[in-house]
Amino acid sequence: MSKHQEVFVIHHQNGWAVTKPNADRASAVLDTQAEAIERAREISDGGTIHIQGRNGKFRTETPFD
Repeated sequence: MSKHQEVFVIHHQNGWAVTKPNADRASAVLDTQAEAIERAREISDGGTIHIQGRNGKFRTETPFD
């Protein structure tokens, strides 16, 4: 059983990037924020997802939301 992951969805010059803390590069860069959030859910293993809005502020999504 793997531990829960923390994943970030951040604005990127080519769309929306999905990254993990301390990663050297993005796990994925997608066209829309919705696609990036879906990918983040797939790789977070039920962990916390931090989603950056266009205004730069973050909101947090947990598996219990």
